[in-house]
Amino acid sequence: MDSIAILYIAIGKYDIFWNDFYNSCELNFLRDVPKTYYIFTDSRNIDSKQGVHIIPVKDYGWPRNTLDRFSFFDKVSNELTNFDFCFFFNANTKFIKKVEADEIIPNEEHDYLVNLSWSADEGKKPSDLPYERNQNSTAYMKLNEGSKYYCGGIIGARTKEFLEMKDVLIKNISEDDKHHIIAIHHDESHLNKYLADKKPLCLSTYYGRPEEWVVPEDPAIIFRKKENVISFIYFFKFKRKPVVYLLRNLYSKIKKCLRYRCW
Repeated sequence: MDSIAILYIAIGKYDIFWNDFYNSCELNFLRDVPKTYYIFTDSRNIDSKQGVHIIPVKDYGWPRNTLDRFSFFDKVSNELTNFDFCFFFNANTKFIKKVEADEIIPNEEHDYLVNLSWSADEGKKPSDLPYERNQNSTAYMKLNEGSKYYCGGIIGARTKEFLEMKDVLIKNISEDDKHHIIAIHHDESHLNKYLADKKPLCLSTYYGRPEEWVVPEDPAIIFRKKENVISFIYFFKFKRKPVVYLLRNLYSKIKKCLRYRCW
Protein backbone atom coordinates (compact mmCIF):
# COMPACT_ATOMS: atom_id res chain seq x y z
CA MET A 1 0.00 0.00 0.00
CA ASP A 2 1.52 3.28 -1.14
CA SER A 3 -0.87 6.02 -0.10
CA ILE A 4 -4.05 6.99 1.72
CA ALA A 5 -6.48 9.87 1.15
CA ILE A 6 -8.12 11.19 4.31
CA LEU A 7 -11.45 12.99 3.76
CA TYR A 8 -12.54 15.38 6.49
CA ILE A 9 -15.47 17.81 6.80
CA ALA A 10 -15.14 20.82 9.11
CA ILE A 11 -18.03 23.21 8.57
CA GLY A 12 -18.97 25.95 11.00
CA LYS A 13 -17.53 25.51 14.47
CA TYR A 14 -16.38 21.97 13.71
CA ASP A 15 -13.05 23.44 12.60
CA ILE A 16 -12.07 23.47 16.28
CA PHE A 17 -11.47 19.71 16.10
CA TRP A 18 -9.05 19.83 13.17
CA ASN A 19 -5.69 20.21 14.94
CA ASP A 20 -6.31 17.34 17.37
CA PHE A 21 -7.60 15.17 14.56
CA TYR A 22 -4.62 15.87 12.30
CA ASN A 23 -1.95 15.48 14.99
CA SER A 24 -3.41 12.26 16.40
CA CYS A 25 -3.94 10.83 12.91
CA GLU A 26 -0.34 11.50 11.92
CA LEU A 27 0.87 9.95 15.16
CA ASN A 28 -1.34 6.86 15.40
CA PHE A 29 -3.18 6.03 12.17
CA LEU A 30 -1.18 3.98 9.65
CA ARG A 31 1.89 5.87 10.75
CA ASP A 32 4.20 4.44 8.10
CA VAL A 33 1.81 5.10 5.21
CA PRO A 34 1.87 8.48 3.41
CA LYS A 35 -1.41 10.31 3.99
CA THR A 36 -2.91 13.24 2.12
CA TYR A 37 -5.77 15.21 3.67
CA TYR A 38 -8.71 16.78 1.88
CA ILE A 39 -10.59 19.18 4.15
CA PHE A 40 -14.03 20.38 3.06
CA THR A 41 -14.65 23.54 5.02
CA ASP A 42 -15.96 27.10 5.15
CA SER A 43 -13.36 28.00 7.81
CA ARG A 44 -10.54 30.49 7.52
CA ASN A 45 -8.85 29.08 10.61
CA ILE A 46 -7.37 26.01 8.93
CA ASP A 47 -4.02 26.59 7.27
CA SER A 48 -3.01 24.72 4.16
CA LYS A 49 0.33 22.93 4.39
CA GLN A 50 2.16 20.08 2.72
CA GLY A 51 -0.16 17.13 2.37
CA VAL A 52 -3.24 19.14 3.38
CA HIS A 53 -5.65 20.42 0.72
CA ILE A 54 -8.50 22.76 1.57
CA ILE A 55 -11.67 22.54 -0.53
CA PRO A 56 -14.06 25.44 0.17
CA VAL A 57 -17.71 24.45 0.70
CA LYS A 58 -20.73 26.38 1.89
CA ASP A 59 -22.54 25.83 5.18
CA TYR A 60 -25.94 24.46 4.17
CA GLY A 61 -26.98 23.70 7.73
CA TRP A 62 -28.27 20.47 9.16
CA PRO A 63 -28.93 17.88 7.82
CA ARG A 64 -27.61 18.94 4.39
CA ASN A 65 -24.01 19.21 5.59
CA THR A 66 -24.01 15.50 6.41
CA LEU A 67 -26.49 14.36 3.76
CA ASP A 68 -24.34 15.87 1.00
CA ARG A 69 -20.96 14.65 2.18
CA PHE A 70 -20.53 12.38 -0.84
CA SER A 71 -21.24 15.33 -3.12
CA PHE A 72 -18.38 17.10 -1.35
CA PHE A 73 -16.10 14.14 -2.04
CA ASP A 74 -17.14 14.24 -5.68
CA LYS A 75 -15.32 17.56 -6.01
CA VAL A 76 -11.97 15.75 -5.74
CA SER A 77 -12.81 12.50 -7.55
CA ASN A 78 -10.00 12.92 -10.07
CA GLU A 79 -7.41 13.52 -7.36
CA LEU A 80 -8.55 10.51 -5.35
CA THR A 81 -7.70 8.12 -8.17
CA ASN A 82 -4.04 8.69 -7.29
CA PHE A 83 -4.45 6.92 -3.94
CA ASP A 84 -4.77 3.28 -2.97
CA PHE A 85 -7.41 3.76 -0.27
CA CYS A 86 -9.77 6.50 0.92
CA PHE A 87 -11.00 7.04 4.46
CA PHE A 88 -13.58 9.45 5.83
CA PHE A 89 -13.64 10.28 9.54
CA ASN A 90 -16.04 12.39 11.58
CA ALA A 91 -14.67 15.80 12.50
CA ASN A 92 -14.53 14.93 16.21
CA THR A 93 -12.45 11.77 15.68
CA LYS A 94 -9.31 11.38 17.77
CA PHE A 95 -6.78 8.53 17.49
CA ILE A 96 -5.68 7.32 20.92
CA LYS A 97 -3.65 4.22 20.06
CA LYS A 98 -1.75 3.04 17.03
CA VAL A 99 -3.85 1.47 14.27
CA GLU A 100 -1.96 -0.68 11.77
CA ALA A 101 -2.86 -1.67 8.22
CA ASP A 102 -3.67 -5.29 9.07
CA GLU A 103 -6.35 -4.04 11.49
CA ILE A 104 -8.25 -1.69 9.25
CA ILE A 105 -7.40 -2.19 5.56
CA PRO A 106 -10.08 -4.33 3.83
CA ASN A 107 -9.32 -6.99 1.25
CA GLU A 108 -11.25 -8.93 -1.39
CA GLU A 109 -13.00 -10.97 1.30
CA HIS A 110 -14.54 -7.70 2.54
CA ASP A 111 -15.37 -6.34 -0.93
CA TYR A 112 -12.56 -3.85 -0.20
CA LEU A 113 -14.88 -1.93 2.16
CA VAL A 114 -14.47 -1.14 5.86
CA ASN A 115 -17.12 0.29 8.18
CA LEU A 116 -17.89 0.74 11.86
CA SER A 117 -20.76 -0.85 13.77
CA TRP A 118 -21.64 -0.22 17.41
CA SER A 119 -24.05 -3.15 17.65
CA ALA A 120 -22.62 -5.84 15.36
CA ASP A 121 -22.49 -8.52 18.04
CA GLU A 122 -25.77 -7.84 19.82
CA GLY A 123 -27.73 -10.42 17.83
CA LYS A 124 -30.48 -8.05 16.79
CA LYS A 125 -32.98 -9.03 14.11
CA PRO A 126 -32.97 -6.94 10.91
CA SER A 127 -36.40 -5.59 11.86
CA ASP A 128 -34.93 -4.17 15.09
CA LEU A 129 -32.22 -2.16 13.34
CA PRO A 130 -32.84 1.55 12.63
CA TYR A 131 -32.88 1.31 8.83
CA GLU A 132 -35.01 3.54 6.59
CA ARG A 133 -38.56 2.11 6.45
CA ASN A 134 -40.13 4.62 4.07
CA GLN A 135 -40.80 2.59 0.93
CA ASN A 136 -40.60 5.72 -1.19
CA SER A 137 -36.97 6.34 -0.25
CA THR A 138 -34.08 4.84 -2.21
CA ALA A 139 -32.62 3.93 1.21
CA TYR A 140 -35.63 1.73 2.04
CA MET A 141 -34.80 -1.57 3.74
CA LYS A 142 -37.28 -4.42 4.08
CA LEU A 143 -37.88 -5.81 7.57
CA ASN A 144 -35.89 -8.96 6.76
CA GLU A 145 -33.09 -7.13 4.95
CA GLY A 146 -29.64 -6.39 6.37
CA SER A 147 -27.66 -7.88 9.24
CA LYS A 148 -25.65 -5.04 10.82
CA TYR A 149 -26.21 -1.32 11.25
CA TYR A 150 -23.16 0.69 10.23
CA CYS A 151 -22.30 4.10 11.65
CA GLY A 152 -21.29 6.94 9.36
CA GLY A 153 -18.36 8.13 11.49
CA ILE A 154 -15.77 5.96 9.72
CA ILE A 155 -16.10 5.02 6.06
CA GLY A 156 -13.21 3.44 4.21
CA ALA A 157 -12.56 1.53 1.01
CA ARG A 158 -10.11 0.83 -1.73
CA THR A 159 -10.34 3.88 -3.97
CA LYS A 160 -12.11 2.07 -6.80
CA GLU A 161 -14.84 0.85 -4.45
CA PHE A 162 -15.00 4.17 -2.60
CA LEU A 163 -15.69 6.08 -5.81
CA GLU A 164 -18.28 3.51 -6.91
CA MET A 165 -20.04 3.88 -3.56
CA LYS A 166 -19.87 7.68 -3.79
CA ASP A 167 -21.54 7.70 -7.20
CA VAL A 168 -24.38 5.40 -6.10
CA LEU A 169 -25.09 7.37 -2.92
CA ILE A 170 -25.08 10.73 -4.72
CA LYS A 171 -27.55 9.32 -7.25
CA ASN A 172 -29.84 7.85 -4.59
CA ILE A 173 -29.84 10.94 -2.37
CA SER A 174 -30.54 13.10 -5.42
CA GLU A 175 -33.47 10.86 -6.33
CA ASP A 176 -34.89 11.25 -2.81
CA ASP A 177 -34.44 15.01 -3.07
CA LYS A 178 -36.64 15.06 -6.19
CA HIS A 179 -39.44 13.58 -4.09
CA HIS A 180 -38.75 15.77 -1.04
CA ILE A 181 -37.64 12.76 1.00
CA ILE A 182 -34.94 12.83 3.67
CA ALA A 183 -33.94 9.41 4.96
CA ILE A 184 -34.39 8.87 8.69
CA HIS A 185 -30.65 8.92 9.44
CA HIS A 186 -29.62 10.92 6.38
CA ASP A 187 -26.50 9.71 4.54
CA GLU A 188 -26.06 6.93 7.12
CA SER A 189 -29.37 5.38 6.01
CA HIS A 190 -28.19 5.42 2.39
CA LEU A 191 -24.84 3.96 3.44
CA ASN A 192 -26.58 1.04 5.15
CA LYS A 193 -28.72 0.38 2.08
CA TYR A 194 -25.59 0.30 -0.07
CA LEU A 195 -23.83 -2.13 2.28
CA ALA A 196 -26.82 -4.45 2.73
CA ASP A 197 -25.62 -6.95 0.10
CA LYS A 198 -21.90 -6.49 0.74
CA LYS A 199 -19.42 -7.89 3.27
CA PRO A 200 -17.40 -4.97 4.63
CA LEU A 201 -14.70 -5.41 7.24
CA CYS A 202 -16.74 -4.60 10.34
CA LEU A 203 -14.93 -2.53 12.95
CA SER A 204 -15.92 -2.86 16.61
CA THR A 205 -16.24 -0.06 19.16
CA TYR A 206 -12.51 -0.46 19.83
CA TYR A 207 -12.03 1.44 16.57
CA GLY A 208 -14.61 4.14 17.20
CA ARG A 209 -16.95 5.02 20.04
CA PRO A 210 -18.14 8.16 21.86
CA GLU A 211 -15.55 9.15 24.46
CA GLU A 212 -18.17 9.20 27.22
CA TRP A 213 -18.96 5.49 26.80
CA VAL A 214 -17.62 3.23 29.54
CA VAL A 215 -16.34 -0.04 28.09
CA PRO A 216 -13.88 -2.61 29.48
CA GLU A 217 -11.19 -2.03 26.88
CA ASP A 218 -9.68 1.38 26.18
CA PRO A 219 -10.35 2.22 22.52
CA ALA A 220 -7.92 3.05 19.75
CA ILE A 221 -10.27 5.68 18.28
CA ILE A 222 -12.84 7.89 19.98
CA PHE A 223 -15.40 10.45 18.90
CA ARG A 224 -15.01 13.41 21.22
CA LYS A 225 -18.11 14.71 22.94
CA LYS A 226 -18.97 17.74 20.86
CA GLU A 227 -20.78 19.59 23.64
CA ASN A 228 -17.57 19.56 25.71
CA VAL A 229 -15.82 21.52 22.99
CA ILE A 230 -18.58 23.48 21.26
CA SER A 231 -21.41 25.32 23.01
CA PHE A 232 -24.60 23.29 23.50
CA ILE A 233 -26.53 26.32 22.22
CA TYR A 234 -24.78 25.94 18.86
CA PHE A 235 -26.10 22.40 18.45
CA PHE A 236 -29.56 23.39 19.59
CA LYS A 237 -29.73 26.03 16.87
CA PHE A 238 -27.85 23.96 14.28
CA LYS A 239 -30.02 20.87 14.64
CA ARG A 240 -33.43 22.46 14.88
CA LYS A 241 -35.56 20.04 12.93
CA PRO A 242 -38.35 21.03 10.54
CA VAL A 243 -41.85 20.29 11.89
CA VAL A 244 -42.43 17.75 9.11
CA TYR A 245 -39.30 15.87 10.12
CA LEU A 246 -40.34 15.82 13.79
CA LEU A 247 -43.83 14.59 12.95
CA ARG A 248 -42.42 11.85 10.74
CA ASN A 249 -40.12 10.67 13.53
CA LEU A 250 -42.99 10.71 16.01
CA TYR A 251 -45.18 8.70 13.62
CA SER A 252 -42.38 6.18 13.10
CA LYS A 253 -41.91 5.71 16.85
CA ILE A 254 -45.65 5.32 17.50
CA LYS A 255 -45.94 2.74 14.71
CA LYS A 256 -42.99 0.77 16.09
CA CYS A 257 -44.44 0.94 19.59
CA LEU A 258 -47.79 -0.39 18.38
CA ARG A 259 -46.08 -3.18 16.50
CA TYR A 260 -43.93 -4.35 19.39
CA ARG A 261 -46.49 -3.51 22.16
CA CYS A 262 -44.16 -1.14 24.02
CA TRP A 263 -46.75 -0.21 26.66
